[in-house]
Amino acid sequence: MPDLQCPAVAVLLDDDGPAPPWLDRLRVAERFTAREAGQVSALVADGADLFRGETFVVAAPAAEIAAALRQRGMAGAAPVVVEVDSSGWRRVPAP
Repeated sequence: MPDLQCPAVAVLLDDDGPAPPWLDRLRVAERFTAREAGQVSALVADGADLFRGETFVVAAPAAEIAAALRQRGMAGAAPVVVEVDSSGWRRVPAP
């Protein structure tokens, strides 16, 4: 059965880099910062549960973001935008 709810949109940012200019155009519901190694995936999962149909930001070291993407079979580096729903993560173009 397909997920009938709107996916959450997670913007994954390098916490050491500048924010991309397109971020200002988004209505961001919440911002999270990964404080521990391996925390990106948990923050994205928690954010997706709390902010279904909305956009939230997770800032973390670039290597942590790349590792979280690789765990889901995606290549890429921050900044990156992913939709998250019960089917998993899907990379989408930045606005």
